[in-house]
Amino acid sequence: MPQERLLRWLGNYSTSLEKAWDVTREISLPGISESLGVVRSALNVPLTQLEKQDLVFKRMAHVIGGGSRRRNVYHLTEEGRKLLSTLGDDTSKPRKSSSEGRMFGDAPTPGTVYGRSPLIDAVYDEIHQQHCLFISGLPGIGKTAVGLAAAGKLVSNGLNVRWCTANEYSDFETLCRSMSILSELPSDADALAEHLAQECKDEVLIVDDVHMISSRHLGTFVSICQHMKGLQGPKMMFIGRESLPGFEAMNRVSIPPLETNEAVKLLGKSLPRKEALHIAERLGGHPLALQLYQQDTALPEENADIQSYVEDVVLSTLDTPTRSGMDHLVLLPQPVEAKKAYDDEIVGTLDDYAFLRWTSGMEKMEIQHLVRNVRRTSMSSEEKQKLHRLAVGHWETCAETADDYVVLLFHRICAQSEGLDAHCTTAYERLSPSHSSALSVLLEQAIEASKAPSHLHYLAAKIALERCEPKHAHRHLTEIEDEGSINEINIGLAYLEGRLQDAEKSIEKGFELGNQHQKNQLALSAASRRLDDRISTELSKDAAKDIKRYLSHIELPEDAEQRAVTVVALTMVQHAVALAERDFSKADTLRANLSSISSLKNGIIIGLEAKSTLVQMQDNPVDLTNVIESTLQAIEVQPSLTHQDALRLSLVESLLELDVDLAQEHFKSVTKPNSSPSSMMLHRLHARWWFCKSHLQPSLQKVALKEAITQHRAAGCPRAANQLEALLHSLL
Repeated sequence: MPQERLLRWLGNYSTSLEKAWDVTREISLPGISESLGVVRSALNVPLTQLEKQDLVFKRMAHVIGGGSRRRNVYHLTEEGRKLLSTLGDDTSKPRKSSSEGRMFGDAPTPGTVYGRSPLIDAVYDEIHQQHCLFISGLPGIGKTAVGLAAAGKLVSNGLNVRWCTANEYSDFETLCRSMSILSELPSDADALAEHLAQECKDEVLIVDDVHMISSRHLGTFVSICQHMKGLQGPKMMFIGRESLPGFEAMNRVSIPPLETNEAVKLLGKSLPRKEALHIAERLGGHPLALQLYQQDTALPEENADIQSYVEDVVLSTLDTPTRSGMDHLVLLPQPVEAKKAYDDEIVGTLDDYAFLRWTSGMEKMEIQHLVRNVRRTSMSSEEKQKLHRLAVGHWETCAETADDYVVLLFHRICAQSEGLDAHCTTAYERLSPSHSSALSVLLEQAIEASKAPSHLHYLAAKIALERCEPKHAHRHLTEIEDEGSINEINIGLAYLEGRLQDAEKSIEKGFELGNQHQKNQLALSAASRRLDDRISTELSKDAAKDIKRYLSHIELPEDAEQRAVTVVALTMVQHAVALAERDFSKADTLRANLSSISSLKNGIIIGLEAKSTLVQMQDNPVDLTNVIESTLQAIEVQPSLTHQDALRLSLVESLLELDVDLAQEHFKSVTKPNSSPSSMMLHRLHARWWFCKSHLQPSLQKVALKEAITQHRAAGCPRAANQLEALLHSLL
């Protein structure tokens, strides 16, 4: 009975919530409705009956994450809890077995699903027999519900399932993070596929809303999935409106509308059966349409499609403030925190209308995609422009996180804001280290919106290089107009693709094109790359010659501050060369010269001294304990986390040949490379990390070497990459 189900549901929540200001959404009407699998209107009668019997009481409270307006929430009375205690265990729920698997990721909270048992069984059987399966269907038809129920069955039968929900900014790495794959992830597509094939071999990976993935990332996504399939890695289930290119032959389960007799169950038992059957038939058994249905509202014309019903009936009943608040949410590119919505007071109202989708844990929300798509289509360009301009003003005041800046940049692009080049440059600095997947898509959109996109093509090419995507860098390179920018991208591409002669030509051209400040920067950058372009600690004569040639282009600035900065950078390169050549006397002199500029207590100088000690230890490992202790002390005083990691990796590299256990111990303290490097220096750091990983974790040796190769190329170290490639081939 409905009353019993309500009592059992509300009985899951503590009496401590009865006087709390903030409560969970699960005891609000929308939360109860979703959990029990019936429309909101179906709960009115049984809730009223329970209130009259003094078994349930209603009050106003603030729903966590659900906007600023207080809403109705429900609790069991003392009498209700007494009655519940007499009902015994809920036999409708299967008992949890110790042999169950686990669900990882951002899967939505499962609710009751009607009329889908054969489909759920079919999905369960198919995923056992096939490596890949696609669940398709119209918006709101129940694809996610079926996939979620099948996932629950897989878990109940001992399998681990990882769930993620895609949006237009998703690439494979961001989806992996959403699936709670917490290990370090390679950026190289083949290496990533092989890593996941190994780490998640006996699991099921589920990607919901896969049709949302942007064309910017779709090719790589499909390539990784196909590679994993070929490796007999984890089983994969995709949920979306249409199949993926390259997966046309994949087995598919299409989700049809509900049978009428099953559809009426969504309407509850408060309506006469004849009336419920009529409503279900007119709404075509479409689950979301039934959820959106409100008593006393019109039904669609016979044979009308669901989109027409949403536009002509559902949305037409909204008052002006509600529609206005909804329109701001309709244009959002991704879920946002309710409190940051343009009109957060309207969030509760829209939730009551069943217009919202919530991320797992209620952190963020967005408009139901069916409603969103219908409303977007009906808006004029002028209406959208106005809303985007208002949104820019709003998000400028509340953008705090990188996710917020993604939304802000999106609205600026769509509003065709003035100074778009400058906005994208600022966003590049803010987003490239952690949100390169979103930034890549946004720059493509900005290029489409711009009348003079040359600088945007330059930024898009830069982010492609950082993401080790030469194909996309080449595509944007042809549209850049500034000669210096073209040359910069050419240098990066040549290194990434291992074209040494082309890289050298572009470097020499850079010395001809730039002013003296730019020449100094290029010389130091080229010298550092050449210095790092090796695997061994020794430096070849050719390398030393090249470094000397690059540094010859440096002229010290007259400005005292700039002069000091240049001297420090130059001295650090010269110090590294001296260590590589085992000229420790010269290294001592260089550090002494630096100390005259700063202080002997300066972390950089202490770090250089520690590196000198580590190199000497490799030649004469006599006092390992003291060397390690002094190095750790030096690490503590480094000016940044990057400097700390670089020095700690130097310690690990020195220990690899001397004491593997100690190397392993200190390697654990190095920051894992979990995001796209935003500079060649970070690419080099990541390359070193993966190379150490290949030594310390034999099971991932080939994966780690592949990624080290990719990162070396991105760092401008093709010779080191070639050496590792030869090592990898010998292993293969």
